Amino acid sequence: MIHFDEFSLEKSPEHQNLYKFISLFIGFLLFLLSITTMAHEGEPNMAFAWRDGNIEVDIAQQGRVLGGYKAFVISFADSFTPYRMGDSGFTGSGFDQGGIISYQTESTLLKWSEEQSAWLQAGFAEQLVISRLSDEKKVTDNEGNGLQGFITNLTTSSSFEAHPVFRIQKTDDALPDDGAYMVFINILGVDESGENILYKPSVPFALVFHINAQANFDRLALAQALKVVPEIQLNDYTRMDMLFDWAELQVTELFPHSAESRFIFGYYARCYANSVCLGSKDGKIYTAGGVFGGITEHGSIETFYEIAGL
Repeated sequence: MIHFDEFSLEKSPEHQNLYKFISLFIGFLLFLLSITTMAHEGEPNMAFAWRDGNIEVDIAQQGRVLGGYKAFVISFADSFTPYRMGDSGFTGSGFDQGGIISYQTESTLLKWSEEQSAWLQAGFAEQLVISRLSDEKKVTDNEGNGLQGFITNLTTSSSFEAHPVFRIQKTDDALPDDGAYMVFINILGVDESGENILYKPSVPFALVFHINAQANFDRLALAQALKVVPEIQLNDYTRMDMLFDWAELQVTELFPHSAESRFIFGYYARCYANSVCLGSKDGKIYTAGGVFGGITEHGSIETFYEIAGL
């Protein structure tokens, strides 16, 4: 009979090296497994795909229906960090043009009021802080609409996974109220210069943050909040492009050729060889440059949609 101590790996340098190799290999596999598990353990998976010139939203089907939009619920469930979440992630596939993937806020912060059964757009002290690497953006009840934040830089891959940190706090750093908070954003992509759009903005979707740190706002209360669609006007970039196309055909003396849309200082705009720029921001139409001189407002974009039959 062979005893274990007689077959000890310590007596064979070759066996000892093999044992070390196997141990390291198993440890490496366990490390990869833990990384994979950690990367995908957060919910929801806010998943997107670039297909046929558009960004498709919620291809993993983890969003909820909120009127005509999708909403991703991000629950601050960690008892150690009940006002902070870093597990939820943005994932994407088919983004084959490289560039920088970003998000853009499409609203200020909203807060659910149980007393009014409505989403408040003003009059509260909480703010949302979104952090990704060294990039940090703050959204309050009256500031933050139109901010662009970093998600990832695509280099050798057409897919991505990124986990920003979401934090709710009061503007004086005090603890926020239990409840539900919401902001609308979109996903887009630009080239390395940040000037040219590679991936047109997706349709807006909502991020809904659920806080129940003091056991004052449970899932039933959240479910009631998600039955109410906030009364808010959101950008429709496809419709904007159609309006700009129409303007180029109808008013050639001002907009003499087709141009690519891009973001300029928060405006979604097109600029022409005659130095005229046409753009939209906060639901209004603006021109600048050329015969217009400075920035000139021309009224609600809805009026121009009606004129153009859009």
